[in-house]
Amino acid sequence: MNADKMNRIAAAIDREYDLKRQDAARLLYQRKQEVFEKVPGYRELSEKVPSNAVKLLSQILDEEKGDIDRSQIKSRLNALSVKEEKRSLLTQYGYPEDYLDPQYECSLCKDTGYVRDESGLLKERCRCFRSRLSHMLAQDSGLMELLSTENFDNLKEDYYEGEDLNNFKRAERAVREFAKEGDYRNFFFYGNIGTGKSFLSCCAAKELLDRGYEVLYYSASTLFDMLAAVRQRSGRDDAFEDQGMDRVIYECDLLILDDLGTEWFNSFVFSQLFSLINERIINKRSTIISTNLTLKDLSDIYSERLLSRISENYMLCKLTGSDIRMEKVRRGYSTTP
Repeated sequence: MNADKMNRIAAAIDREYDLKRQDAARLLYQRKQEVFEKVPGYRELSEKVPSNAVKLLSQILDEEKGDIDRSQIKSRLNALSVKEEKRSLLTQYGYPEDYLDPQYECSLCKDTGYVRDESGLLKERCRCFRSRLSHMLAQDSGLMELLSTENFDNLKEDYYEGEDLNNFKRAERAVREFAKEGDYRNFFFYGNIGTGKSFLSCCAAKELLDRGYEVLYYSASTLFDMLAAVRQRSGRDDAFEDQGMDRVIYECDLLILDDLGTEWFNSFVFSQLFSLINERIINKRSTIISTNLTLKDLSDIYSERLLSRISENYMLCKLTGSDIRMEKVRRGYSTTP
């Protein structure tokens, strides 16, 4: 998944919001026409308010040749409100009192995909947008197909025994609890190849995605390639970060970073990795990292500073045992663990 593709998916979601608002406007118009026909006096009441408001504003402007007290204008306009009278008319004729209120799927952003600050300026992408984005990214990347098999329903423990089984059960219990509660937690899965690290990550991803949480799942190499492209595009009109899409990576409910250590390592990767981990800890956004590296490898490659940050804020889950993929082949199985 590259920055261009993510932008195209974001644009597609924006078009969905456009259609939602058009449908809402069409529904509101139809309802208004219905009420005008069936509720005597409602049309006249609706038309009376704008007319009186214009007259009042003209009077205020004539009175105030200097500075105009905006609070006074608002107060005098509010005095013209007949909202309660209109609602009373609706209920009198059997309609819900909010029948002519705009109908939005998301009350926070009013189906725009953005929330605004107190001054009315666009602030950031709405949660509903980020949740939709995570689902579309999962679909586009093939993750949803993967999650159809790699989930708790298909989990088997008979590939483990002894201490390997104890290690897996400990990690499994923690992930099940996290998936059930959805509270802030971080996991660092490390150990041998094929011991269930990515599988447990997928289990958590499916549970939270199904419940409407924002989940992003990336291999380390893909994520850092994408972040590098973001920085290169910075300043252009179509820049990925201009749309705030890089913030989705930093702010989603759960970020899964798979196969850490497979990316091409350089100073940029280290700075981005540390920034990503640190900011998500500060903002209490859950993260799952899986790697075949040992803790010593992590310290040697990325620094003791990063290892310390992870050790203090992540549940360290060492998974051990034989490669389950090879064990499945040996047993003649084609299903997941």
